[in-house]
This record gives sequence, C-alpha cells and structure tokens, in this order.
Amino acid sequence: MTSTGNRERLVAAARKLFSARGFADVSVDEIAAAAGLTKGAVYYQFADKTDLFRAACESVLDDIMAHVTKETMGHVAHLADEIVTGGDILFDAYESKDARRLLLMDGPSVLGHVEWTAMQEKLRIGLGEHALGHLADDGLIPKRMIPMLAHLLFGAFTQGALQIATSDDPANASKQARAAYKRLAQGLLAKV
Repeated sequence: MTSTGNRERLVAAARKLFSARGFADVSVDEIAAAAGLTKGAVYYQFADKTDLFRAACESVLDDIMAHVTKETMGHVAHLADEIVTGGDILFDAYESKDARRLLLMDGPSVLGHVEWTAMQEKLRIGLGEHALGHLADDGLIPKRMIPMLAHLLFGAFTQGALQIATSDDPANASKQARAAYKRLAQGLLAKV
C-alpha cells in the first residue's frame, strides 16, 4: 500500500471512530488498528492525533462541498435560487452524523475557533460566494458586497447548525433554523 493509500485509510478510520465516539474517546492505537496499520504509520502521516482529526474534518468538508454542489445544481430552477435551496441542502449535510460530531461538536474545541472557522472557508467561498455571484449577475446585490455577505450568511448558517447540533430537540431546532435562514436568504432575492 502506498503512503497516500495509508493516509486515506487512516483518515477514513479516524473519521468513522471520531464520528461514533468523539475525539476525546478515541486513541491513536484504535485508529491505527481500524485502518489495519501500525501506530508508527499514523505518526509517519500525521504530526499527532489533532492533525489526524483535522484531516478527518477536511474529508467531511470535501464531501459536503461535493454533495451541496451536486444537489443544488440538480434542484435549482434559476441560479439566483441557489442561495435559498443551497441552504437547506447545506443544513442536511451538516446534520449528518460525521458533520455534526466532527465539525460542530468537537471541531471548535479541538481545533480552536480561529482554525475551525478558517477550515470552513472553502464552503463560504466555494458555495456562498459562488451563489452570491449569481445574485450580483442578476443585479440584486453589488459585486463588492459578495465577500462580506458570504461571511455573514455563513456565520448565520453556522450558528443555526450549532443550535441544531446541541439542541435537546434537534428536529424542532432544525425546523426553526432552516426557516430563519431561508428568510434571510430570500431577503437577498428581493429587488430594493
């Protein structure tokens, strides 16, 4: 098995274990065993357990990006609608077991707020700025506002996703967060 193959096996095993039990309750030895590798192989590929966790989070984010891009493009009647439809699809993705545990519950404390936020930049840029670009093309917002609007919308989305992940009633929190986010996003579609 190649070094790249070993890395992929370790990330897949770590993602599965971290998702099931959380960062604190999974050891490097367990991850190595689940991947069919040695502990030395883990440290050959990653500086430490946190570095492996970071790679598992990146894997989840890559899957989210691919899923949201594919699903949004398949359900949107007009490109400007991406901002609304994409929000629901993004909530679906963040409510998955992997995303909920790694990105929302453990991510902020394991990686720290600055790194956790920076890690999600590709979603804000790749999805948010892309969708907002269509609104600018339709004359609904000025192009110069795209970066800051993307930050603000993704911040609102993230707070909604965190509320869902930590709620005693996730189904109700999801319903409320989705409705509120949709209201915000629809406001961008109105001509002023």
